[in-house]
Amino acid sequence: MIPAGIDTDDLARQIGEDAVAFGGKVPAGRFAELEPGLIDAVGHADATGFGSLGVVILGETPPHTPDLRDVAQDVLLATDVDTVIVRAPESGAIVSDVHTRADIEAAQWPFLGDPDVVRGVFGFIDDVNGSSADWVSAVALIVIALAAVVVFTVLGARRRAGWSSSQA
Repeated sequence: MIPAGIDTDDLARQIGEDAVAFGGKVPAGRFAELEPGLIDAVGHADATGFGSLGVVILGETPPHTPDLRDVAQDVLLATDVDTVIVRAPESGAIVSDVHTRADIEAAQWPFLGDPDVVRGVFGFIDDVNGSSADWVSAVALIVIALAAVVVFTVLGARRRAGWSSSQA
């Protein structure tokens, strides 16, 4: 449920302008303090292959913190970004159309624990980018390792067979 006092249409409009939105009683000074760094973080997301990102900053944490996920989901659906981060003073939520829930959850706890919101967003992007496994390379390495084991086993068996026949 969307908490009272949070206008997701306005947040989506702001995301459409510069990918950063403020709502829900954010002090005026926080806009100027956070917006340039958050815009840089959004650019960092695009430049590093993370995908498009929208960041929402709220001035208060709703009484029922899971509502933040509803806010993030509504903003995601109303915009053309791939991932939406909602950060409130005591919690936050992240939803994405391109990143797995496991990658998001692994990276969200350090993000939510960082009191520096801008640094936290940069860290979240880097953590998600680093957590994606290169499965093709991993499978190839496993196949190569198994092939090596088979080859060495066959060679060892032949050597032992040759050694034991020479002993007779």
